[in-house]
Amino acid sequence: MDGSPGLRPHGMHDWQRLDAFVDAAFAFAVSLLIISGTEPLASFEDLSRALARTPAFAFGFGLIVLFWLSHRTWSKLSPARNGWTTALSLMLVFTILVFVFPLRLLTETATHFISGGVLPGGGLMSDIADLRWTYAIYGAGFALLSGLNVLLFRQAARALSVGSPNRKAADQWWVTWTLSAGAGLLSAAIALTPLLAAAPWLPGVTYNIIPLGLLLILRRSRAKPPVA
Repeated sequence: MDGSPGLRPHGMHDWQRLDAFVDAAFAFAVSLLIISGTEPLASFEDLSRALARTPAFAFGFGLIVLFWLSHRTWSKLSPARNGWTTALSLMLVFTILVFVFPLRLLTETATHFISGGVLPGGGLMSDIADLRWTYAIYGAGFALLSGLNVLLFRQAARALSVGSPNRKAADQWWVTWTLSAGAGLLSAAIALTPLLAAAPWLPGVTYNIIPLGLLLILRRSRAKPPVA
C-alpha cells in the first residue's frame, strides 16, 4: 500500500470537484457575455461604446448569477449525490454556455429599445424574423435551464425527510423553477405567433408571470389554516 501523505481515497471529494467545475463554468459564461459584445479598445470612443454596453451586461450578469446561486443552494440542500445529479449539473453547464449568446442579443436589443436608441444594440437584428427566433431560442434555453433546476431540487426533496426545513426549501425551489420553465415556454410560443409583429415586447413581458405567480403562491400558502 502507498502510504504517501496527502493522498485520499479515490472519489472522496468528487462532489466538491463537480461543484468547483460548475462554478468555473458559470464564471466562464460571464466572460463570454463580455467578450461577445466588446472589441479591443483603441481610443476613448471605443471606451465610451464599451461602457454603453454596461446596462445590458448588468442584466445578463444578474441572470447568469441567478442560475449559479440556484445551483449553489441545491448543493447545500442536497444530502446525496449520484450519477443522475452529476449528469443534470453537467447539462446545466452546457446549456448556460450556449444560453449566453441569445441572452446577449436580447439584452442589448432591449436596452437599445428602452433607451430610445441611445445605447448600442440597434444593428444586432435586421428584421422581425431575427427577433422571433432569438426570442424562441432564448425562451427554450430559459425553460431548459429552469427544468434542470426543477429536476435537481426534486431529487434533493426526495432525499430529505418530510417536514424538515431543508425539504420545505427544496419543495419551494422546484415549484419556483417550474413556474419559470412555464414562463420561458410561453414566451417562446408567443414569439412564434403573429402576435409578435403587433407587440414585439410581448414575449419579454411574459416573464413577469414569474414574480406574479410567486406572489400568488405566497399569498395562498399564508391563507391556509394551520395544521392541527
